Amino acid sequence: MKKPGRKGPLLIIGLLFVIIVSHLPVVYTLFYHNLTDAPLAEKGSLDLARGSLGKGLVLDGEWEFYWNRLLVTEPEEAAPDFLIRVPDYWSRYQINGSYLPAGGSASYRLILKGLKASCPVTVYLPDFGSAYRVFLDGKLTAESGSVSKSAQKVFTTTSAKLYPQTLSKGEEHEVIIETATTRFSGLYMAPVLKAYGSVMKENSSRNNLRLILFGTALFSFLVLIVIYILSFRENKRSIWLPVMGFLVLVRIMMTTEFYSFWQNTVFFGLSYEATNPLMFFLTFTFNYFLIFLIQELLGILFTQREKLGFLIYYAVLFLLYLFTPHGFYNRHLTVLLPLLVFALEVYGFFKVYRNRQRMKKYGILVYWGAILAITGLITDCYYINGNSYLNLSLSLLLLFTAYLMVLSLISAIRAANVYRDFAVSSASLAQAREQIAMQTEYYDGLSAQINEVRAVRHDIRHFVNALKGLSDEGRYEELNRFLSEYAKIADPAPLPVFCENAVANSILGYYSLRLKEYSISFQCACRIPRELSVSDSDLCVVLGNALENAMEACKKLENPDIRYISVEAGNVNGQLLIKITNAYNGILYQGDGRYLTAKSGRYHGIGLQNIQKVVNTYNGFLKTEHSKKAFTLMAAFPEPRTDFPTKGLQ
Repeated sequence: MKKPGRKGPLLIIGLLFVIIVSHLPVVYTLFYHNLTDAPLAEKGSLDLARGSLGKGLVLDGEWEFYWNRLLVTEPEEAAPDFLIRVPDYWSRYQINGSYLPAGGSASYRLILKGLKASCPVTVYLPDFGSAYRVFLDGKLTAESGSVSKSAQKVFTTTSAKLYPQTLSKGEEHEVIIETATTRFSGLYMAPVLKAYGSVMKENSSRNNLRLILFGTALFSFLVLIVIYILSFRENKRSIWLPVMGFLVLVRIMMTTEFYSFWQNTVFFGLSYEATNPLMFFLTFTFNYFLIFLIQELLGILFTQREKLGFLIYYAVLFLLYLFTPHGFYNRHLTVLLPLLVFALEVYGFFKVYRNRQRMKKYGILVYWGAILAITGLITDCYYINGNSYLNLSLSLLLLFTAYLMVLSLISAIRAANVYRDFAVSSASLAQAREQIAMQTEYYDGLSAQINEVRAVRHDIRHFVNALKGLSDEGRYEELNRFLSEYAKIADPAPLPVFCENAVANSILGYYSLRLKEYSISFQCACRIPRELSVSDSDLCVVLGNALENAMEACKKLENPDIRYISVEAGNVNGQLLIKITNAYNGILYQGDGRYLTAKSGRYHGIGLQNIQKVVNTYNGFLKTEHSKKAFTLMAAFPEPRTDFPTKGLQ
């Protein structure tokens, strides 16, 4: 996780990334002819002398336009209605003072001149949503969907069939494009003239890449589903991750790269133009649901008023899209309305920026994942409206796949944290049980001692009467014998109090009792205060593990006379210092730069590691020393600052 001070620049860079990357193709298109020196069609004619068919030529500029006529399919002699700019929507043009409707059929005609070489070529419209047929010198070279003057017979898809046609060097050639549409108003995408072999090779490579990307996206979505199902803690389960994954996956299916593949199996064979409202609805829904994903993964809350406001905003935009006449939409709203969809992203950026210090862990990663998705949506918006000449058909697929990978990664991290928390909780519970057992045994011993004192007090009058009788009778020898025997019974070994801290005292008391069982000498000089910056659970981890390791080491010594454990602890110069020294047999097991244990059991072998974790939590210091006969552990906990943790080991 980045430091709070670095979040601001990363957020700003993300915003600049969206603006620059999504608009670079548009800028390139605006200066396409200046940058490439490509020819521009004028008055229905295009000179190819400066072009290169290998890289492809964009056939933009002025074409002859024939409204409601199919020049090749239904030939007739007629003059063009007017010259039309390509790419553009014909609904922006008028005939007899009236704008042309959004739907209908028409033919476009262009004369090609100055071809420098003879080779098989094709003319096609990349990622075009309307139906069309392209003819070179009267021969079919590309077709997509069903072209007809009858709107009921028009059927659109995003796949195109391409056929090679050889153009003769130096001769004039005629290109005619017949197109039919129910809403998209003609050639809003620029036709491309390119060598047939290059097109086929590029299509093959793009098909392989898109399958790989879609497979990756599908796998990421399945990861989100599986992790959601396996999440066993309700407060850690988030429905928004799989929901967003589903929206992204369906939106990918509706891209021009994939729609034809799913057209019959998923979308019931609907014409591509008929699914346009669904594509807009998915985009609106995706944008709105970003609110809940920001709350869930970034930890930045939106008020109910903000949520309701954006819900109304997107509902109004969608209704505006649905009920605006297609001709008016094509004339004025093809870019404006899609861009208005991203108002939430702009608002969300400033909200996230203002609250950046509240962002959850991995929030920057989530933010940049959203940046990729938004960049893809804006780029695709420009591309499918014909504002970009670059082939960006894979851009949305690529960026959405990256976004799904980020979501699945975050989901996996969250699930791993849940399992880690469960494991830590189990270990903490085991440590708590051990601490309770220590305290129980210590207080049992203390309770037994108290009961003995009570028994002595109960019998004190009999004791006094016996003493008085023996003294009055002058039986001093028997009096001495009686006192000696009673002293052995009434004077049990006192249970010591080692320090003021209850937790430390119970642990030290517990081990003092256990060490007696193994004839291990125990010296303790502890001045641990009642109140500490170190939590009770962490103090238990340090003392408990250190004394347990020391006891196990002493038990391996055959001679009881050399067994000993010494504990020193107290506050020195604002630090809690703990020093534990014990005898051992001189044999140590080490590996990977740390001490290993010869003990067995579920929680054995991690004592020193746990102590080190606790010390690191408080920015403390841990040191171990050993000679041939003694092992020493020293831990120091400095005076805490406000940024130090006060909770237990996580």
